[in-house]
Amino acid sequence: MTLFLRSYLITLGFILASGGVGAVLLEWSEKLSLGWLGGIIAVAIAVLGTVLLLVGIFGSPARVEIWVDRTSVHEGSIILAIVALPLFLLLRLFMALENRPSASLPITEMRTKRARRRARRQ
Repeated sequence: MTLFLRSYLITLGFILASGGVGAVLLEWSEKLSLGWLGGIIAVAIAVLGTVLLLVGIFGSPARVEIWVDRTSVHEGSIILAIVALPLFLLLRLFMALENRPSASLPITEMRTKRARRRARRQ
């Protein structure tokens, strides 16, 4: 469950950070007029998104659960949970690959197994 919570926070953080940075970049290129208050709000959204992203990646399971409880109080968060599903599946795949036993065994283990099979045949 913690893996899905992490993917939720990472997705939300990425959306907020990219939206805030995008708004700031559009303001600097003079394609969007936010004013000074809008610029401060855009930077705050970008910082909040970065914090969510970092908590999702590096936070402890208890900290991740607390942050997800605080950020998913609205019914619209189900849409974000659906958007976070592909990231969850990708992370689950990497976790399964990480927990898989090694494909190559040390030579001593191979010899030991070979000796056991020969002893069973005889």
